[in-house]
This record gives sequence, C-alpha cells and structure tokens, in this order.
Amino acid sequence: MEVQAMPVKVMRIEDAPVKVMRWDRGKTLRLVDEADGAKNVDVHINLINVDSGPGPTHYHAKAENIYIVLEGTVEAIVEGKKYRIGAGEVAFIPPGVHHAAGNGGDTVARVIEIYAPAGQDFHIIENEESRKHR
Repeated sequence: MEVQAMPVKVMRIEDAPVKVMRWDRGKTLRLVDEADGAKNVDVHINLINVDSGPGPTHYHAKAENIYIVLEGTVEAIVEGKKYRIGAGEVAFIPPGVHHAAGNGGDTVARVIEIYAPAGQDFHIIENEESRKHR
C-alpha cells in the first residue's frame, strides 16, 4: 500500500490568509490548518486589538490549546481565574477547560496559537457576553 505524502507548505507570514476574529476583536493569520491537510495541528497568529474585550468563554473537547505571546499582553480567564500573559510567556490550556482571552494591554497583542489536534473543536459556553454579541 502506497502512502501519499501531504504537500509541504512554505510561506511568508505576511502572505498568510487572514480571517477576522469573532466580534471584530482583531484578525487571525492562518499559518497551518486543515485547509493545508493538517490533521494533528492548527497554528495561527492572532492580532488582538486593544480594548477588544475577552472573546467568548469556550472550551475544546479534544484539542490542547497553547498561547505563545510574541508582543503585548493577553488577559486570559481560565475557569474563572484571570491570568496576564506577557511577551515571551507561554500558556497551556488542556482540553475541556473553560477559557476566554483578550488583549490586556495598550498595544496590539501578537499571539501564536496552537490547537492539537486540528479541526473544528470550539464550544461556546452561554454567558452574558456571548448573548450580547449574538
């Protein structure tokens, strides 16, 4: 049985496809995801606007979630506890843990975000903020 190799992807970050974040909180530069054939990892850079507020409280049933803050500050609320994650810091959020994140500083936050495995695994928890943005 012949194994087909996935295509290799090499690109410049500034050429990455751009997606507007939910509630117009910033934008996402899609680096590697299912559209590229990746099954085990999704890697993107979030550019989170100042005063964007947190995104929706959510969890990932199967995916591990990693934030690597390159610039700025991220305020993450994990199971009700606030964390400030600055440039040069990394956060790991296991599957099933409720969390939300937003910009916690006065400059655009530039954050590498990794999901493993890749795939649609974003489950919003109903709360006042999510109802307000429907």
